[in-house]
Amino acid sequence: MKVILVRDVAKIGRRNQIVEVPDGYAQNKLIPQKWALPATPQNLKRVQALHAGVAASKDAKEEHFLASVEKLKQTTLTITADANEQGHLFKAVHEKDIAEAAKVSGVSLDVAAIKIPTLIKSVGAHGVELVHGAHVIPYTITITKK
Repeated sequence: MKVILVRDVAKIGRRNQIVEVPDGYAQNKLIPQKWALPATPQNLKRVQALHAGVAASKDAKEEHFLASVEKLKQTTLTITADANEQGHLFKAVHEKDIAEAAKVSGVSLDVAAIKIPTLIKSVGAHGVELVHGAHVIPYTITITKK
């Protein structure tokens, strides 16, 4: 029997997935416990519309990310931080700090999209990566002393 899973079920499948299970398992366990719905034409249409909405949302997020990166490439992000005479920062620069600096310059970036390969603990130019899905875009930020 084909069913649409309402939640993740171990060894069967993930939420909103259409799976084939034995009739007795579907009728005695999955459907009564509301873990699955029968794969009727009406339920199938609803799941397909849900999948289309998720795909459209992913595309919109990717377009927003790429547009933000293009805006960011036109500017240089500069972060001012407290440092000693040798140029060592008192506090490392994190992804949150970079996202805030981007926001100040008019670009919205998600903190999760920023990857710092090595700790930033000194003044100067440092490379970071802007990541979204399969896109990995290198970017350089500048750290200056207050």
